[in-house]
Amino acid sequence: MGKSLGTIEVVGLSSAIVVADAMAKTANIEINDLEITKGFGFVTVKIFGDVGAVKAAISAGKSLALQSGAYVASNVIARPNMDLEKRILSFREEKKEEPKKEEVKEEPKVEEKVENTSENTEKPIEKKEEVKDTKEEVKPEAKEDKKVENEQIKEEIKETKSQSSSNRRRKTTTNKVTNENNNSNK
Repeated sequence: MGKSLGTIEVVGLSSAIVVADAMAKTANIEINDLEITKGFGFVTVKIFGDVGAVKAAISAGKSLALQSGAYVASNVIARPNMDLEKRILSFREEKKEEPKKEEVKEEPKVEEKVENTSENTEKPIEKKEEVKDTKEEVKPEAKEDKKVENEQIKEEIKETKSQSSSNRRRKTTTNKVTNENNNSNK
């Protein structure tokens, strides 16, 4: 096919994503897969493209991975065997061939829709009438409750005023007594 295969192995998925992004921006390549290995957190990035583009991309990815301390290994295979290429590409195609099927719901017929709407229009009218009835029943009770609350509040205010005035009287009398005692002691 004339394409070459490049692989680079780094530690950590986030490092692999950063390296893959840098490689894709550096050269005209196709990212085939990010394969997470089973040990030590290694991730292999597989790319395809022209030989020069793959070499340039692997070189850019390697330098970026070395800077971050995540580099493990890299390879460039100029013209991989057809069997190897088919296995790598078939693995990729198997992943993509499993789209989820959505269930198609049948829409109700027009006659059913008309019946449903006529039923729905009757129900809210009945509910509105019920609400009006309950509002009329609640209003007199609410007014009475408010009157009682207002009267209670007025009584509390009167009590606090009377208490504060009596406290003021006590203070003034105690002040007078202490002043008289002080004057008599002198």
